[in-house]
Amino acid sequence: MQLCVVANRARQVGSRTVSFSAVAFVTDEFCSQALSKLSPYPGLELAREYLLRELPVLSHDQVAQANAGAGLNVIVCFEGWAYNGLSAEQVLAVRAKQSEALRLGLSGYRIKEFLAYPIGEDALQWMLNAGARIRRHYSNYFRNGTVLRPVASQRPYLVGLTKEEALAHPGSSLADLFIYTPPRFLFSRSQRVLLQHALRGETCETLAATLAVSRWTVKKRWNAIYERVADVDSELLPSPIADGLDASSRGTERRRHLLNYLRQHLEELRPYGASKRQMPHIEARNSANKIRCNGSMHERLQALGLASATLSLITNDLLCLPPLIAI
Repeated sequence: MQLCVVANRARQVGSRTVSFSAVAFVTDEFCSQALSKLSPYPGLELAREYLLRELPVLSHDQVAQANAGAGLNVIVCFEGWAYNGLSAEQVLAVRAKQSEALRLGLSGYRIKEFLAYPIGEDALQWMLNAGARIRRHYSNYFRNGTVLRPVASQRPYLVGLTKEEALAHPGSSLADLFIYTPPRFLFSRSQRVLLQHALRGETCETLAATLAVSRWTVKKRWNAIYERVADVDSELLPSPIADGLDASSRGTERRRHLLNYLRQHLEELRPYGASKRQMPHIEARNSANKIRCNGSMHERLQALGLASATLSLITNDLLCLPPLIAI
């Protein structure tokens, strides 16, 4: 499950969260049931199935296989906002940052269907403006009289978007969730975990403590990562220096270049379980990438730096906290 949070850094610790959304990858069966017969409150349904030990949320390995295969069903199962005391402009900023957090949280996954449960007409209109389609109004659910019909501001809806709809009507923010490029480097799970923590700014010392390994093991994993990258794209990183005064600084430079690249290519950090049938095609593609010229290193770094600076903009002290590690 992914947790996307927007925090106001100007507030005191403990009261900074202004909005959040919890996103889960679910089975095809649960997605089909949500579109046809489930109640309008998915969090309650997930809790019920969890108690029955029938949780329809995919495991890490199942996510990896689906990400390398037909794709994933995404459902926004919980969300909330703390709009009290915010102006209309600040609410708009929170909404924009929440959309950005969701995009970053799902970037790099092969999405085939997106579902969300907006509560109230304002939230519904926001999702429609973002490119979603109404799937259910739940009129029949409230018509039988056993459940009171909520007021307009609390009425639930089900909205969604499929990959086919996104491709047919590109340009919306939700349609961008379906943009996908397979990973090139196919890092191992331990390598991805190290890189995810490194993107948080952890040094070799803190990485060793976090991963409960020795500094020598951390260094060995970095070297294996660099070798894997060089095998696929020999021009992406500066060439290594075996020894001398510049060896340490060159290692830091290589790490910086790689992390800058990964910030724009999160598919490299996502679970990906390629089958044996897919591996020859992936290896052939990577061999072709090795000899393809993608412009000079200077040009690539300029593009990465510009994109990174754009994503780091803070509006009204609102900082987007993208989830880089799935729980």
